[in-house]
Order: sequence, then C-alpha cells, then structure tokens
Amino acid sequence: MSYNDIRGPRVVGLSVASSLNEYMMRIQELGAVEGPDGELELSPEVRPILEALHQVLSGGSVEVKVLHRGNPDIVNELNRRVQQVGQEANAINKAAGFYLTATL
Repeated sequence: MSYNDIRGPRVVGLSVASSLNEYMMRIQELGAVEGPDGELELSPEVRPILEALHQVLSGGSVEVKVLHRGNPDIVNELNRRVQQVGQEANAINKAAGFYLTATL
C-alpha cells in the first residue's frame, strides 16, 4: 500500500514455496508475534532483531550477540527450515524460468 492509497488495507496474493509458509507458521507458533487476532504485534524479543535487519538493509551495520542460547533442537530445526526454503524456492523459480516464489 502506498502512502497515497486511500482504500486502506487489502489482501494481495503472493506465491511462496510451501516451506516458506511452514517456516512462517512455525516462527509464529514459537512466539515471533503475540496478541489476539486483529491485534498481532512483533514480540518485544523479536522487534530489536527486525530493527537491526532494517539498519543493515539501509546500508548500516550491526553487531548481534547471543546472550543466552536457546534450545539447540529448535535452533537446528529453524536453520534447516531456512535452508529448505531457499532450496525449494530456487528450484521452483528455476523450473518456471522466472521469479515466481518469494524466499528468505
């Protein structure tokens, strides 16, 4: 939605690899967002990471330091899922011959 769009929020279609959908559902399940339907917000723990990403994408630099390690099984699962998203999306896009699906 652009700043000049007076129609308000609307739903748009976005093609994603099934593994990306599964990854997004899993991180939501793990608490990346919280609140009731219609009032979801990024969790306070996730917000600074997204803000750091925005700094990197806008040409800045950041330093990330893990203060307390999480469950290694979940960390490994999420890393595997991210790798799978890239592989699946690239395979779909290659087969289509153009950029068809979103990836991480």
